[in-house]
Amino acid sequence: MKRIAVILMLFFAVVFQAQAQVDYSFGNMKRSRKFKSIPFVGIKGGLTLYDIKFSDKDYNNLSNDMVVKPAFGLFIEFPLPKFRGFSIGAEVLMVERGMKKSFDHLGVSEMNQIKSQYIDFRIPVTYYFLISDYINPYIFGAADVAYCYGGTDEVEFPNGEYPASSVDISKSDAVLTQLDMSLVAGAGVRFNVIFESFTMSIKLDASYNFGLLNVKSDVEGTPVNIYAYHTKDDVKWHNRGVELMLSIGIPLKFNRMHDSCWGWK
Repeated sequence: MKRIAVILMLFFAVVFQAQAQVDYSFGNMKRSRKFKSIPFVGIKGGLTLYDIKFSDKDYNNLSNDMVVKPAFGLFIEFPLPKFRGFSIGAEVLMVERGMKKSFDHLGVSEMNQIKSQYIDFRIPVTYYFLISDYINPYIFGAADVAYCYGGTDEVEFPNGEYPASSVDISKSDAVLTQLDMSLVAGAGVRFNVIFESFTMSIKLDASYNFGLLNVKSDVEGTPVNIYAYHTKDDVKWHNRGVELMLSIGIPLKFNRMHDSCWGWK
């Protein structure tokens, strides 16, 4: 947790430094389109549906149990004035990944669940369709580097044949490696809530996260679980997930000629 606190403090320091160096006077936003070139900072959160895809078809043929998890974080976004409609940003997100599978092995019903907790660093590039002052559809892509800082690998036997067991993966590479890299692509819509002295950005989007690295660890010590179903040692694991997110952003600098809703100037 100390590591995460330090990372969040550094993120805020970068944001406030950027705010100190930027001075905007927006004028009357209700009659201008200047908000389209405003840097925003804000929060985002939503729901995720993740799974692990295996290189071996026998693993993938096991049924998947749907598990919806929350995600949340911070973002900053800068427009690219020379490329109309484009912006680039940075995000820090807390995301839970993993899988949940139920299956029968040698006549015994098992449920195996991996809960892997990540902190994600993303660099999204977004293209807005500037069709209106108030509503802008957009598409985006992002490079994502994720660090696994905690989680568990759990196995349960619904009929009670064996006791449940769990392995903590928060302090080692047990079960999963600690680093993952992925590509994110999606689409959404931005709503521009225009006030006299600033514009608030509200975004809704959906995206797919495509893991690139094999996140299976070679470290032994996991409980009797899905490994018992198949004995191949070279099976590769890749994170895959769908994300539904809501973002709320405010400008880095408000119009000095007016008071904002929060009293900033």
